[in-house]
Amino acid sequence: MEVSKRKRREEEPEMASNSVSNQAQAQIKVAAICGSLRRASRNSGLIHCAIEICKESIPGMKIDFIDIEPLPFVNVDLEKNGTYPPVVEAFRQKILEADCILFASPEYNYSVSAPLKNAIDWASRPPNVWADKAAAIVSAAGGSGGQRSQYHIRQIGVFLDLHFINKPVHCS
Repeated sequence: MEVSKRKRREEEPEMASNSVSNQAQAQIKVAAICGSLRRASRNSGLIHCAIEICKESIPGMKIDFIDIEPLPFVNVDLEKNGTYPPVVEAFRQKILEADCILFASPEYNYSVSAPLKNAIDWASRPPNVWADKAAAIVSAAGGSGGQRSQYHIRQIGVFLDLHFINKPVHCS
């Protein structure tokens, strides 16, 4: 009996080590969306920096930049038999497959940019692919640092069942 207990104790660290390595191999998928379509956008720059930092310093996490420029304006006339245009379906699938969302939002007229709101609306069409995902927002905006757009995204997120990190993050 003593031998079997000793053998189990010797095997436990190996089992724990396998568990840790399996956890390290698990990939957290982050879908990153920029609300600005401008090529030299500071907000897209924030996403690109996050991608690089993640590659260098955060094993087990991958951030994918999701381009929202090709999305047409939301229009239910484009919905056919419960399906959406192919570019919208592809966008929705990327959101669905993500574990969490990173929004990089400029502030336009004290609120969310039109391209970002459009993307949010497409992904919220039935079935809502935002539901029950963790989310964070970063902003690089003048004066206010994007605080008002972040606040509006949080308000929208309540309806969409997004779970935001509670403290706003902004770079001015």
